[in-house]
Amino acid sequence: MQTRPLVASLIALMGLWMTLRQLPDVVSSLFMVFSDQGDIPASVLTIHAVHFFSYTLIGVGLILLREKLAGWLVPHEASVLMGIRALMAVGTALIGIYFIATGVVSLGESFAQQHSSANPYLLWRGGASLAMGLVLFVGSVGIQRLWVLLVGLRRV
Repeated sequence: MQTRPLVASLIALMGLWMTLRQLPDVVSSLFMVFSDQGDIPASVLTIHAVHFFSYTLIGVGLILLREKLAGWLVPHEASVLMGIRALMAVGTALIGIYFIATGVVSLGESFAQQHSSANPYLLWRGGASLAMGLVLFVGSVGIQRLWVLLVGLRRV
């Protein structure tokens, strides 16, 4: 398989996973609310809704932008099979996307709890995750170059 279609497929798979990963929590919460099997506070339902819609929006965005992201990660269309460098860049970028999404959702959770008893942990966790994700995503091409250099030095 050529490089760019494989990268686009990996990004689409990540988008699908991000879209579907919160669905069980939302379905179980809604089932418990509508069947009167438990008292779920409105804040918990709000958090589930923020998680679900945030991850769904990010996942659909990844699916729709997969070709553009693949073009950015693998700029030259190669007629060869996927190389280690491209796979490393794509994997690093996907991990970065995950941390960005987690950070955005945690920050959304923090802002959803606007009362004074909100835990500052969510704000700090969200900020740190967002920063780490941005570094991994933006630096994914450089990180794969560094990886190749480190592996090359180890073989010498």
